[in-house]
Amino acid sequence: MQTKPKYFLIAVVVILVGLIAWFLKTIVFYIIISVVLSLLGQPLVKLFSKIKIKKRPLSSTLCSLFSLLTIIVFISGLFSLFIPLIIEEARIISKINPNEVVEAFKQPLENIEYDLQKYQISSGSGESIQSTIASKLTNILGFHEISGYAQQMIGFLGSIIAAFFSIAFMTFFFMKDEHLIRNIILLLTPPKHIQAITDIMKDTKLILTRYFIGIILDMAFVATLTAIGLSIFGLKNALLIGLFAGILNVIPYIGPLLGCGFAILIGISGNLNLEFYSQLLPLAGKIGLTFMVVQLIDALFFQPLVISNTVKAHPLEIFIVILTAGTIAGITGMVVAIPVYTILRIIAMEFLSSFKIVQQLTKDLEEVTEQTGE
Repeated sequence: MQTKPKYFLIAVVVILVGLIAWFLKTIVFYIIISVVLSLLGQPLVKLFSKIKIKKRPLSSTLCSLFSLLTIIVFISGLFSLFIPLIIEEARIISKINPNEVVEAFKQPLENIEYDLQKYQISSGSGESIQSTIASKLTNILGFHEISGYAQQMIGFLGSIIAAFFSIAFMTFFFMKDEHLIRNIILLLTPPKHIQAITDIMKDTKLILTRYFIGIILDMAFVATLTAIGLSIFGLKNALLIGLFAGILNVIPYIGPLLGCGFAILIGISGNLNLEFYSQLLPLAGKIGLTFMVVQLIDALFFQPLVISNTVKAHPLEIFIVILTAGTIAGITGMVVAIPVYTILRIIAMEFLSSFKIVQQLTKDLEEVTEQTGE
């Protein structure tokens, strides 16, 4: 009977923690990003710790500071490389004449309108499809809409700056004291579970560090291959499209489709002078082909190295987990599905190892942790 109040109290605490995390989700998001960056920065900290000045190694503060500056310089370098391309593309799009868009798609639009009239299907407005599309594009590309987008962008940049300083501050201290989170968790852990929780955090840190490094390499791999493939076809801003393709590749399954759609939009917007069926449509086909080939290479060769050798889960298992997470929490759920599932498997491996299903799901994962422990 005494165990029931105990479990009830644990359930209440878990619910309260969940509610607090939900109301403070922005701060929780900053903390998660900081933890990920600190995991990625730990190899840099160890590298800088090997540097000696007058036979004295650098302090942990300097090692963490230099590691943080290295990460910031790397990210800033990417932004400085691609922001001019983004601004140029935005300038091109803002100068698009809606009539040029309608003219570029004149042939397919006329065919659609002919079919509608043939089957006596009304568009509802009484106007032709070309006139309707032209008016919609005028509204989208109009001065008031662009002004609204600009104001939203200014507000977004303000939020980004605030987030940057918050995340950088927390990342520094997480790298400076890599046991900070571990010590906080152990303070809240009952004495009889301290060893188990310590093992869980050790295995989690090891596997997730490898996973996130693998994800970064995968992003760079997809971005490079996409940019090279589109450059071969002579597409402008291939580097910009490659960057977006690499970033969106973090979103399982949906990300490549979004990247391909973005690439086709950029390709069409910069070549409205081409004839639709003989030039513009083949261009879209080449872009789609490039993305398909890159995704095949990524799925068959690179991703197995990232996922199979880190989280040690079957592809079907990963697919079901991502699909479930996407159903529950949308794109955010799909992005965090594998790390969260990995943590849950490590916890289950420690506390529920007597169950056969847990033994089966964590068999390969246990081999990895044992090898690294040795």
